[in-house]
Amino acid sequence: MTKLIRLAGIILGVIGLILVSVLVIGFLLPSGWSTERQALIPAPPEEVFPHLESARGWELWSPSPTTGFQFFGPEAGEGSGRRWDDDQYGEGEFVITSSTPPDSLRYEVEVEGGAIRIEGRMVLERREEGGTRIHWREEGDFGWNPLLGFLAGRMDDLQGAQLEASLESLRRLVVEGRRFDPEELEGDEAGEEGTGEEGPGEVEAGELEAG
Repeated sequence: MTKLIRLAGIILGVIGLILVSVLVIGFLLPSGWSTERQALIPAPPEEVFPHLESARGWELWSPSPTTGFQFFGPEAGEGSGRRWDDDQYGEGEFVITSSTPPDSLRYEVEVEGGAIRIEGRMVLERREEGGTRIHWREEGDFGWNPLLGFLAGRMDDLQGAQLEASLESLRRLVVEGRRFDPEELEGDEAGEEGTGEEGPGEVEAGELEAG
């Protein structure tokens, strides 16, 4: 019995050491992240920009909370925003902080009272051969959460994939008049269950709120 107790103590000690090591490494990892993607849309900036400068317009081409949300501020431009309290996305706020039609805009996102902050910028480049090239950059910080320190290193892939998917939805909206359909995203995720791969850029709320 004494040997069993001693063995159990050793096992618990090793597990504790591993957990402490994970936390220490998480604290040492950088909490900041950034990602950037671009896409070419066969339409002039004047036709693309109206879909970007309005908080209401974003839900036509980008995944958005579907419950517990409200819009605030002007219909478009600086101050146009949206607040939500949703089971999947948590509690947060999106607001456009600057808008220069039809060239660029900036926005900020806060989740869970500022525990997660994201700053984004979109620049529209008019192409001489026609069309618009959109440069979209996001950067954020997970703060001092040691568990999210591990996630920060994956955000270029995770959030970058989400930007790519949203840019494609924006292209379909501008060119084909097709609005974003959440069921299409759910269908893609269902099709990927058998492969063990995550859907494009999907970061579950629980994963972001870990710890």
